[in-house]
Amino acid sequence: MKRLLTTLIILLVVVVAGLTALVILINPNDFRHYIVKQVQKKSGYQLVLQDDLRWHVWPKLSILTGQVSLTAPGAQQPAIVAENMRLDVELLPLLSHQLAVKEVMFKGAVFHLTPDSQPQQKPEAPIAPEGDIHYPAEGSAHSWKLDIDRIKVEDSLLIWQINAHSQLNIRDINLLMKRQDKNHLNLELNSKINKNQQEFAFEFDADINIADYPQHVTGDINSFKYQFTGVGVPPEGITGEGAANLQYDAFSSSVSLQKIALKMNESELTGGVDINLKDKPAYSISLFSSQLNLDNLLGWDKLSKNSFQEKLDYRIENNSVKPVIAKSVSPLSNYDLSFLKEFDAHLLLKAKKFIYQGMDIDNFVLKAVNNEGVADILRLSGNVFGGYFALPTTIDATVNPTKLHTKPLLQNIELQPLLQVLDLPSVFSGQLALDGDLWGDGYDEYAVAHYWQGDLNVNLKNARMDGLNIPMLIQQSFSRVTDQVKPPTNTQSFTGVQNLSVKAKLAQGEIKINRLSATSDTAKIEGQGKANLLKQNIDVALLVQLTGGWEQKNELVSHLEKLKVPLRVYGNWNNLQYALNVESILHDELQQKIKQSIKNWLDNNDSSKNKKKTAE
Repeated sequence: MKRLLTTLIILLVVVVAGLTALVILINPNDFRHYIVKQVQKKSGYQLVLQDDLRWHVWPKLSILTGQVSLTAPGAQQPAIVAENMRLDVELLPLLSHQLAVKEVMFKGAVFHLTPDSQPQQKPEAPIAPEGDIHYPAEGSAHSWKLDIDRIKVEDSLLIWQINAHSQLNIRDINLLMKRQDKNHLNLELNSKINKNQQEFAFEFDADINIADYPQHVTGDINSFKYQFTGVGVPPEGITGEGAANLQYDAFSSSVSLQKIALKMNESELTGGVDINLKDKPAYSISLFSSQLNLDNLLGWDKLSKNSFQEKLDYRIENNSVKPVIAKSVSPLSNYDLSFLKEFDAHLLLKAKKFIYQGMDIDNFVLKAVNNEGVADILRLSGNVFGGYFALPTTIDATVNPTKLHTKPLLQNIELQPLLQVLDLPSVFSGQLALDGDLWGDGYDEYAVAHYWQGDLNVNLKNARMDGLNIPMLIQQSFSRVTDQVKPPTNTQSFTGVQNLSVKAKLAQGEIKINRLSATSDTAKIEGQGKANLLKQNIDVALLVQLTGGWEQKNELVSHLEKLKVPLRVYGNWNNLQYALNVESILHDELQQKIKQSIKNWLDNNDSSKNKKKTAE
């Protein structure tokens, strides 16, 4: 045992002595020019080492630098500035005074992806035609491959200037790039993106194929985990994971993500995304979901299920996109979707179950095309509340405020749960059918109530209006002024009809009811009037004909069955009032009856006189 320990100590002394001698005999600054030259040769970038190089022997044999910068040819700003750089080197090549780097590590680096950090063409250099390839030609000095085993980045920052008005800061970058063989590498990255009081933290692991780099790159994103928190996001955030296949083609400037499998809280998406960046960005997106819970992703599932206003207030309070608008500025200035002019897109989204504002929508389909700022929603449809809906819409974002034109279609939808979702009084029920042609400025509830106009055709089967029994009201009113009409036995507090149809026009929040008609086994109703979406009130003049249900038969009842009784229904949606004057109706009818009796008597009297004259 003593001999073994003695041997190990001797070996340790030899290694330490060897490394000490190596550090003393070989000056790392001898490689300074070689390192700068190799970077220039391999990439064309200019490496600047501001401080002297020094050795670091534990736990790895490394060369340490001070501050370093890496600048693209002709660029006005370095692409990389780092507090220090570490080069892990192989021992044996150093014995022959050669440098072989196993790993490069940057710590506290700042990466600039801005116009000033990009390579700039020299003024005397020829300008390539528009359609020429913009990546380095095969075999040139710039067509370099990764010939370092590992590149590591710790605690770094990427400043990405997307355009003249938008900048993205990607913080706390920790990256490890490992070469697997000549054409393949593995990439591990975790970082955070902060913008508009929101944070997107993520980490992913990917295998990249660089056999055709820089013309073509493919890869598999094996795992992708993320958490999204901040303003406009549920308190617990949005978390999930995913995977995808990646392809990049330099000639067509295209990026493709296929076999996407993404989870977001209770939701999931699969499908593919194709992006073309050559001229104007163009996106082609096809996504599918077994369940897409938008309420959960927006935090609405934590609010009252029957409070539409609470959801609206929550959305406004947590909206990080729109700036605060002064009260003196027209709300129309909010409806700016001009960013749609910056790209073209084809979108197809299908979901077996789509949850939105408490509505469980089955077989949801969204198909849309955006071209030059005009977005056509060719199909927005699904099954909800026992029926079907479709909302084909055109969005014109070439003007400000944005203009919308939609033709809603609803078929056999249960009305009462729809009213509850919209936080409207649930006084009506039945199976709703609706078609319309609506247009106006803006795209939210406020815009619909203030700026929209158009035509609406509504039909309600098995309709029921709670809180007011119109036949009972009329019969009861007549029974109080005459004993020829019995008090009604039907004292239920609702009016029911088999069919109710309405033709109306919407204009800046007011609905003009041009024609209203309803039929049941015992009544026919006609009318017209108006309703106001802003004041939430209604004023309708009805003509009600009760063809049955009078509980008795006599001359007056037979006459009343043919009579159209005027009835006015008005007031707030939550507290409807009515106006009905049966005394004046009976008075008018009595006058008509007396007039008719006198006329008949006079006619009979004239007839008798004529007969006497004839007889004489």
